[in-house]
Amino acid sequence: MISHMRIKFLCFFLIYFFFGSKVSFSQVTTPFSSLIPVGEISDNSFAHNLSMGGLGISNGSYWHLNNQNPAALVYNRFTTFEMGVASDVRQIVNNESKDIIGNGNINYIGFGFPVLKSGKWTASFGFNPFSNMNYKLFSEDVVYNVDGTPTSSLVTYDYDGSGGLTEIYLSNGFKVNKELSLGVKATYIFGRVSSNISSTISNEPQFFSNYFEESSYNDYSFTTGLFYRKEINEDKFLKIGFVYDLKTSLKSSTFSQLERKIPNSLNVLVIDTILNEVIRDYIIPKNYGFGVSYEILDKLSFGIDFRFQPWKKNSGFENQQNNYKNYFQVSTGIEIIPDAEDVNTYFNRVTYRGGLLFKRYPYLINSEETNNIAATFGLSLPIGSISRINLGLELGTRGSLNKTLAKENYLKFIIGSSINNIWFIKRKFD
Repeated sequence: MISHMRIKFLCFFLIYFFFGSKVSFSQVTTPFSSLIPVGEISDNSFAHNLSMGGLGISNGSYWHLNNQNPAALVYNRFTTFEMGVASDVRQIVNNESKDIIGNGNINYIGFGFPVLKSGKWTASFGFNPFSNMNYKLFSEDVVYNVDGTPTSSLVTYDYDGSGGLTEIYLSNGFKVNKELSLGVKATYIFGRVSSNISSTISNEPQFFSNYFEESSYNDYSFTTGLFYRKEINEDKFLKIGFVYDLKTSLKSSTFSQLERKIPNSLNVLVIDTILNEVIRDYIIPKNYGFGVSYEILDKLSFGIDFRFQPWKKNSGFENQQNNYKNYFQVSTGIEIIPDAEDVNTYFNRVTYRGGLLFKRYPYLINSEETNNIAATFGLSLPIGSISRINLGLELGTRGSLNKTLAKENYLKFIIGSSINNIWFIKRKFD
């Protein structure tokens, strides 16, 4: 028992010190994070979910917390600590250049435990990034005279943004009967993002303008879930999951500053500064999720999940026309355990995972939709009898060079720990 505990905590500290202590919630630079005012919204997949294409709505597990469907928490019979860190490598391709960039970040931290040892009530809490904004863009354009004729000068624009929102959540799963469970998740979202646009003229560097904007957001969001697990034969189960995220109105306070430096008729540099502050709401639309999975206990599990989010209507800032499209996601995945009870061959007890992922993002670029296609792979390595180290890999591409003018090829690696124990459960002795 002591040796197993030492192994578990050694694994956790190795993960933390080699990854977690050197990273934060800031993620890799990507131009797509500039397309929504709050930044690119995270999918918050745990390592075992990412390895199966993001599958999680219909895929409850004894060994892992479920951050996608709170109703599936009832199948966690242990006290569980989850932590994951991720690393991204991305190739940004446009018509003029190819850039390779990379970074790392803490992906999630979660803690769950059975409130009732009967398994009728399980709770979890944790935090993870809600959105990320991190981009640096550059463009040039010709300067025109008043009569519309082009000049020999070029105006250079520099765009950059940073920041992101974080969510802290509390989830509860309740078992209604042997087959059906319900869940609810309450989340507090907070954080700030900032963006900056500067422009200069090549032949007239004294002409300069800079626009800075910083927005703070905060609000609560709520998720309800349903999970149905039907035994169709001995150790064979059909699993159905449903989640519904309520519409969220993020309260925002935006401070902006416009600074212009222009020489007057006496060639004296004049600095003009305009300050402004706006308070308004940013609407994150409701989100529907549905999934179906099939499980052979401790041998095989596969399924498919769907998500739909109507961004086209009732989203963004009020009284502002948004160039959005409805969000759509399909996740399909499989996991296989060769022999969970083989004490002689370690790799027969390893869980092997794979999956496919398709996303259609809500934003349009030049009236062109932006899609994401990815293949995923992963392993779940047993540590002791009930804990796991999870490795996940996602290889994908999004955007195109057709109308969106940018394409992103990426590789995402995630390592997570699932430390299970029997805390809060009273031991019985003969």
